[in-house]
Amino acid sequence: MKSITIRGIDVELDAAIKDQAVRSRQSVNQWLIESLKKLTGKSKEPVFKKYNDLDALAGGWSKQETKDFLADIKIFEKIDKDIWQ
Repeated sequence: MKSITIRGIDVELDAAIKDQAVRSRQSVNQWLIESLKKLTGKSKEPVFKKYNDLDALAGGWSKQETKDFLADIKIFEKIDKDIWQ
């Protein structure tokens, strides 16, 4: 395994790196390696996390709920000619 020395890390960046390592319950070295793998696409995990928090809303309406919704928004299809003159 190779070793890399990174120079020029300021106090704020050092604190942020250490804080992230503590939050993820990893050593600074482990956190940096994992972060670099993610950023370079070498990680098994995707760079962007996939969220499923809105899945319950997608395709979750019954036929009646869909029919009611479409009826409720029907008024928005009508053009008010007084406004557009």
